[in-house]
Amino acid sequence: MLTDEREETLREVSALGNPKAVHHFIHAGVNINSQNKINGWTALHWAAHRGHENVVRLLLSNGANPNIETSKGQKAYVLAQKYPDIAALLKPDAVVECTETSAAAAEPELPILPAYMQNPDLQKTWLHPDEFSENRIENVVRKQAAEDALTNPTPAPTSETSSSVKPINEPSSCEEREILVYLEKRLDETLLGSVFVKNETIDNVVNDIKEELDGLPEKFSLSRNNGKVNIPISSKQMNKNLLDIFRSEEDVIVLIPVSK
Repeated sequence: MLTDEREETLREVSALGNPKAVHHFIHAGVNINSQNKINGWTALHWAAHRGHENVVRLLLSNGANPNIETSKGQKAYVLAQKYPDIAALLKPDAVVECTETSAAAAEPELPILPAYMQNPDLQKTWLHPDEFSENRIENVVRKQAAEDALTNPTPAPTSETSSSVKPINEPSSCEEREILVYLEKRLDETLLGSVFVKNETIDNVVNDIKEELDGLPEKFSLSRNNGKVNIPISSKQMNKNLLDIFRSEEDVIVLIPVSK
């Protein structure tokens, strides 16, 4: 379910120390005290253990429970022993037994280290969730939509509606769209022009850009700008059709020069 995915993402951005994202998920109604099913860690456990005091304060002020224990019986206070200021925020009124404190001083061995700590997504350390250039949440939404479609199949269109109803998010290969092209930054003075392209591969779109526009760098990489941030287009995405990536009317192409 999408809610479970958002809970895991809340723990992820807490571990990475992103207060903007933490604030977003809190106010989006995500369960702040949700625990990982395997290790029992909450967002507060991760923020405390990683030394993110601003995130710890944010979580506590919004109802994070410092008394929740991991599957190994560790409270957030125990996991913050390397960070005295954070430990002071989480210290219980009662005296903590020294055996508990000493056991927590070392890095705990988790049953399974989450993928987001093995290979952290650096964008999630500072971006707002609306700006994440990931496909994971989108894939979850698609999966959920597919499951909903199986549970509640859409009736076949009647003769009265068949002519007007069009599939959502299924762009036609004949659809043509104007894409603005910028150099390095999305500014009026860096606008190189625009290209009218069909819903073809991004590789083909690049060829159209080279044929139609002047002032291009000899070598460049491609980014999508959604009106807020440049989002790199990976080599694996170059074979995707344009409208699989450029979905919003705000999306433009930004060419980033590559040094030789």
